[in-house]
Amino acid sequence: MVQGVCVAGRPYDATRAPWLRATTILYICWSLIPLLVAIAYSFNAAPSVSRWEGFSLRWWVGDPRDQESLLYDPELRLALVHTVALAFWTTVIAVPMGTAFALGARGWRSRTARVAIAMMLVALVLPRIALADAMYLAFIEPLRRVPFGDLGWFGTRGQLVGLITLMLPFATIVVYVRLLMLDRQHEDSAADLGAPPNDVVRRIILPQIATAVCAAIVVVFAGSMGEFVVVDVLRGTDDTRALGPALFGEPEPWKSAVGTVLAVAGAIACAAIVLAFRSAVRRSAR
Repeated sequence: MVQGVCVAGRPYDATRAPWLRATTILYICWSLIPLLVAIAYSFNAAPSVSRWEGFSLRWWVGDPRDQESLLYDPELRLALVHTVALAFWTTVIAVPMGTAFALGARGWRSRTARVAIAMMLVALVLPRIALADAMYLAFIEPLRRVPFGDLGWFGTRGQLVGLITLMLPFATIVVYVRLLMLDRQHEDSAADLGAPPNDVVRRIILPQIATAVCAAIVVVFAGSMGEFVVVDVLRGTDDTRALGPALFGEPEPWKSAVGTVLAVAGAIACAAIVLAFRSAVRRSAR
């Protein structure tokens, strides 16, 4: 066994080095301070972020007649709801599919698993615009009349298919890496004792990969909320307009309000996943 290095007569733990703590703190500050500034400017009375004119809820619940606030701007509100809905359904579909794919790839005893995972890795680095253009061409010609009629894939259906295609490799890789770290001894013992394959997966494997599944949910949901290339290219009508393209351009207070809502939605989703993970850990420890 490798013994720890002693410094001044005490064991030295490299994971508690001061520079590691400093790096972590700097990263957290670098990530959160711009977000906090954007949140603050969502309460700016001025129509620009170049100057501060006092605290105001103008961009949140302003005058209904102006239709410039997050609450009363119909196009902005519709885009926000549509973005959250796409992220939700993408997560609901992509994470179980990715988990099942990872379980299947781990069980294959041939080169098929390596080829499949390699294809997933290629999909991870594929430029978003390339995927969006490929889907656009597929929906506009080969799948034009299958099964929704003339150009029926464009809109929510096409956006959802595009996001699932984009996010499925992320969910699969996250779960697959965790599966590679599992010891098969417990699974083999359960199988030798007569446990059906479904029980082995449900009672032995799934509790051990709960952390990876939770991480996949967070990654897929956050990635879907922030994706705009695929969503915009496959947009059908104004009813399927998402927030991404609207947020580009010069910084404005209403954009900060939208970003705040997305950040809060992501934080709530992350908190819910953490609570579910802790509950799963407690149950598995009993």
